Amino acid sequence: MPDTCIFCDNEADSDEHLWPDWVHEFIRKNGIELGGLRTQIGNGPEVIEYDLEKKIDTVCHKCNNTWMSQFEQKNRPRFLKMLQNEPFTLDAGGMKIITEWAVLKSMVLESTKPRHGNDPFYTREERIAFHEHHEIPARTRVWVGALDGFHIGGHTTDFTINGDGGKTRIGTGFVSTIYMGYFVCQVATEHFYPGVPVDQIPPIDPPPGSSNSKLIQIYPQVSKKADWPPAPFTNGGPNGIAYLMQRWRQGEKVSMVTKDGVVRLPDPTS
Repeated sequence: MPDTCIFCDNEADSDEHLWPDWVHEFIRKNGIELGGLRTQIGNGPEVIEYDLEKKIDTVCHKCNNTWMSQFEQKNRPRFLKMLQNEPFTLDAGGMKIITEWAVLKSMVLESTKPRHGNDPFYTREERIAFHEHHEIPARTRVWVGALDGFHIGGHTTDFTINGDGGKTRIGTGFVSTIYMGYFVCQVATEHFYPGVPVDQIPPIDPPPGSSNSKLIQIYPQVSKKADWPPAPFTNGGPNGIAYLMQRWRQGEKVSMVTKDGVVRLPDPTS
């Protein structure tokens, strides 16, 4: 049976680049040489990440060339500034459409990730709601930042959410780190298991790290405008992009405490 588009019921018959043609044309026109993104964690080996020509085959031709293409075009004026490392003010409207673009890229990247049992993170309902209503999945946050050099690519990370002091697994999270030109964004979404009292759990935070101070949260918006670029991530060293990519690697332990101060976890047998 042919695979179904992740956003609708059509056959996944598209075979397009993850990045739009105009970005590839910009790179060629400006003679930009991309030697890869160097990442290093602690004293570990340095790894060069490079995937300029990444293609996708999980969406249909119609989705790819209609509403998905429109997302790209709406963001093009801002992304052209970011491709040239040109400062500008990001307003609330810009934050909204970059958020939609970032969530779209996150869903597409996640759909290409090999998984045990082929069980995707984003649900069919979340993808359809995003396609039909531009609805951002619940408990999603989006940040943007800057790079000190021109790069292009995307990486994904899964993390576990634990409750009761780390004793019980209560959910999972998925993070996409997407970079294009001098721009980088990160999307994090949380899913909890049935029966977990989600309304009692604040947004999950990653372990403390230097990345937090270099990021601007654009969803949910904490400010109506922000100046871009913030202090950039470097290609290595103590301010390296590797720390952003590994920002959620350790996962996060949370405790669910009710108003009366008693920790109550769902009955795993119910």
